[in-house]
Amino acid sequence: MVSNLVKTKKMLEVNFTGKELLNNEIFDTTLENVAKEHNIFNKEKEYGAMTIITGEKELLDKVEAVLFETKKGEEKIVKLGPKDAFGERKSDYVRVLPLKVFIEQKINPVPGLIINVGQMLGKVQSVSGGRVRVDFNHPLAGREIEYTVRVEKEITDKREIANKIFEKYYSKVPNVTKEYKSDVLYITIPSDTAKGLEKINSTISKLATELGSKIEFIISKEKKK
Repeated sequence: MVSNLVKTKKMLEVNFTGKELLNNEIFDTTLENVAKEHNIFNKEKEYGAMTIITGEKELLDKVEAVLFETKKGEEKIVKLGPKDAFGERKSDYVRVLPLKVFIEQKINPVPGLIINVGQMLGKVQSVSGGRVRVDFNHPLAGREIEYTVRVEKEITDKREIANKIFEKYYSKVPNVTKEYKSDVLYITIPSDTAKGLEKINSTISKLATELGSKIEFIISKEKKK
């Protein structure tokens, strides 16, 4: 990993397309037309420019580092070896499991099936003699990849930054409200929801400050409806 590449944070709206170079295949994109052209369109996915904060590991480190140096309207190509992409393939990540484990869980382990074992995603490679061979390597492990990235906008307005942070981290938290006044976004969280969020809230507040905005939290004693 290259954790020291991004020295400062920026909030950017970016479009990107990821391509695996050995087979010249597109594996990810924010562009709907590209997804349809390369038969990877997902109707459940929302396409369009993605709001990212450089240094927050929303994309690969080297990709974020390039984006940090890219101006609005610029498009760049970032080529990555396995080390800086999804890692080298590891032989010990390929495991053989008893077929009965799958039968007990009512799973039919056919080749190509993606399974979750102990919070690890794996792909069934083969089934033979009561044994199932599963590859837990990332699908792109050991591959060279290329990202085409374009910065559509840099978000610098304090209020917009605060609202984007709220959307990214709190919009799906139940019963959370927001109010922007005097250059501060106040986020109100019910006390029972706020339990265990202290460290997260502190981190988010610090992140807003690094981006030139300000967020404060109010813990409400009212019970959730």
